[in-house]
Amino acid sequence: MTIDIIVPGKVSKHLLPAKEFYEEKLSRFAEVKVNFVSLGGDVNTDNPKVILAKEAEGINKKLKGRRYVLIDLWGKEMSSEEFTKFLDKHFQLNSELVFVIGGPLGVDDFIRNNAAERISFSRMTLTHEMCLILLLEQLFRGFKILKNERYHY
Repeated sequence: MTIDIIVPGKVSKHLLPAKEFYEEKLSRFAEVKVNFVSLGGDVNTDNPKVILAKEAEGINKKLKGRRYVLIDLWGKEMSSEEFTKFLDKHFQLNSELVFVIGGPLGVDDFIRNNAAERISFSRMTLTHEMCLILLLEQLFRGFKILKNERYHY
């Protein structure tokens, strides 16, 4: 099983240990690759549409035409158990799962409109970095549930 996560930017040094922690924990269940694309510009000075278009271009290059799940503020909210069922159903049909997380301004409409599925972690606005950490944690939790292993921190 392969999980590919595409996200603009990078992980700040204060969140890097959490990213590495979950990547290591997930390694026994799946090959997880976090692929960063360049941010589209400076949110304080550049045109937001230009930023989103540049990020969409970078995301599309990494997608290479593959189907993907978008982590999106307006996506479907799921419990951890529902997310686990989503993972199980997906991996019964495919060996690869691709997630896209938007940058500081979200995602271009093209990316949103072409997502196979859209999932929301919260109606609150979260940074792309925090979404990455939450996604990694929920993937780990989901695999633990699928393997009937206890998991609670």
